[in-house]
Amino acid sequence: MSKYVISALLLLFLVIQVRAQELDSLSNKVMREKSDLGPAIKERGNTLFRDSSKLQSPQKAVMRSAIIPGWGQWRNGKWWKVPLVYGGYVGVGLYYEFNQRYYKIFLKESQVRKSGNEAAQNPDYKFASDEQIYNTKDFYRRNRDLAILGFIAFHSLQMIDAYIDAKMATFDVSDNLSIKIQPSVYTPMYAGSGLQAPVPMLKLSIKL
Repeated sequence: MSKYVISALLLLFLVIQVRAQELDSLSNKVMREKSDLGPAIKERGNTLFRDSSKLQSPQKAVMRSAIIPGWGQWRNGKWWKVPLVYGGYVGVGLYYEFNQRYYKIFLKESQVRKSGNEAAQNPDYKFASDEQIYNTKDFYRRNRDLAILGFIAFHSLQMIDAYIDAKMATFDVSDNLSIKIQPSVYTPMYAGSGLQAPVPMLKLSIKL
């Protein structure tokens, strides 16, 4: 009998402690929100949140980046990404120009060889076989096509980046990382039917 009395008292103590901690935490949170509101950043409890009124929506970020690359990143406050965006476009453009230039050279050479006009052949490739010329032409053509696909992929990537930045902008941006251990009560599914009593336990909370 004494074992059940002790268990009941322990359970009651844990419930009271949990309820008291919840009320205290709620009270502290309300007080901090009333006293520490800022124009662009609000402090809620110990956590910082950006004011959504100063930010753009993810949909607008995507549309802006689709129209003018880097615009969405700039409006998200990630201005340092704009040079990276245009650097990527320049890199893809140079890769395309290089392969397109040599594709035209070897395309012309392959057409001359097919026509049989030896006088019109490029003297720089006179020791190359016809098969080597054709294979080189196809090589640069494939690389040129990959550059076009790379341009489309990079344009889509910078749009996705702008969307993610805008979507994550209202998330917690503080450096707070806390681990909290507090008493709690676990109530099994069939506890109400009398098959199993509530079990006291420790609750581990990790705040990222």
